[in-house]
Amino acid sequence: MYLILDGELRVRVMVGDRESILATLTIGEFFGDISLFDHGPRSADVIANSDATVLKISSAAFEKLSKEAPEVAAPFLLAIGKTLTARIRADNKRYTDSVKFSRAAS
Repeated sequence: MYLILDGELRVRVMVGDRESILATLTIGEFFGDISLFDHGPRSADVIANSDATVLKISSAAFEKLSKEAPEVAAPFLLAIGKTLTARIRADNKRYTDSVKFSRAAS
């Protein structure tokens, strides 16, 4: 997982040869959070739009933090949960809008 300390980054997926931007992230936001829980493949790429500084938090480091300082890890996990929830809600809305558009075009 990476915490953005400075700069701006874009989250993207490639569809064929075309880039689709999913989000733009700035200071205080994070990405790669799913890797703390699941070591599966990445779901998107993150590319810097400008010079950026990020803080890497490995899953091993976070596991150690949760055991040694749960009072620090708990609010951190809550923030990740809230962010993931917001992302899921936004994705669900985009999906619903796409289905509505597709049905209207048929």
